[in-house]
Amino acid sequence: MRRGKKIQTAAIGMLCLTALTTGACVTQSTYDTAATDLEAAKAELRSVSTETQELAQQVSDLQQLQIGIARERDVASSALKQARKAVKAERAALQIRLSKLTRTIQDLTTQQKSLRYAVKHSTEEQARLQSAVEYHTSKLGEADEFSTSSVTPPSQTALVPPVHTLVPNESVPKPTVTTTAAPVNQPAANPKPQSAGNQPPEPAEEDWLSFFKNWVTSFWQSIFF
Repeated sequence: MRRGKKIQTAAIGMLCLTALTTGACVTQSTYDTAATDLEAAKAELRSVSTETQELAQQVSDLQQLQIGIARERDVASSALKQARKAVKAERAALQIRLSKLTRTIQDLTTQQKSLRYAVKHSTEEQARLQSAVEYHTSKLGEADEFSTSSVTPPSQTALVPPVHTLVPNESVPKPTVTTTAAPVNQPAANPKPQSAGNQPPEPAEEDWLSFFKNWVTSFWQSIFF
């Protein structure tokens, strides 16, 4: 603005100086030419002034834009720093979690192996105990069958003592008759009553069987209970 005024003032001063020096010798055509040049200079000055103002406005806009860019850059830089910190913290947390999960997987794998071994061992132990129980059960069945087959019925053995009691009763009223007592005493010499003498071992066999059954039962309960 000031520059345009200075140029305009200078142009006017030059025209005045020219007019004073030439005096009345200036023709109309020369004056018109000078006036035209003056108007052209004024127009050029106005154009230059307008361009200068536009450039100044552009410079101001650029400065404001630069300030805004600087602010945005600071904000972006701060956001980038925060994002980097968050990423680092998240990475550290994920690393810790991954380590914990790895240890948990290792512990679970160890427990799984132990459980598999325990299940396998218990299965084998159960099969072995089952076979032992079946074996002892079969032995108990055989022992029961043997005891029932070896023991004679009590009805047959109970008839033997009355034979011995009847013989003295018949011999008391007839002490002189010896021929009739001899045939009666012959059944006493029969070996069949002697077979009844094998009956006393019955309580021993029953005690042994009951002891064996109780032992198997207690062994079974100690395992499963």
